Amino acid sequence: MRFVSTFRATYDADNDVEAAIVADQIRLNAEQDLEAEDGDTFECTQTTSNALELTPDEVLSQFRRTRNLLIKTRIKECYNLARELDQMIFVLQFRDQPSFTIGSYDYGKFMDLTIAILEKEEEPNV
Repeated sequence: MRFVSTFRATYDADNDVEAAIVADQIRLNAEQDLEAEDGDTFECTQTTSNALELTPDEVLSQFRRTRNLLIKTRIKECYNLARELDQMIFVLQFRDQPSFTIGSYDYGKFMDLTIAILEKEEEPNV
């Protein structure tokens, strides 16, 4: 029988190139314990930074794209999640304003957004 194992290595590196070199060294070390002639392999499929490097605007933009995709599924549970995500977007946008309350969230705007996505095939980033 064949098996696939997933490994996670966490380490410090000064930049992306150094991180890739460390990942490659880990791969080389692991390959020593495998039988290549039997088809055994050890691959590094992804090397990413663990630091949160997104700005608040980038986070909101990602949330909006996710909300739009959830609406496009036309699945009730996904639509409900999209509505909740839209409320979170609203909170993140306006929470610093002194007059902020969640009661000022406009459900009508969410319905307009839904119509724009489903009927007009638009991709709103609002």
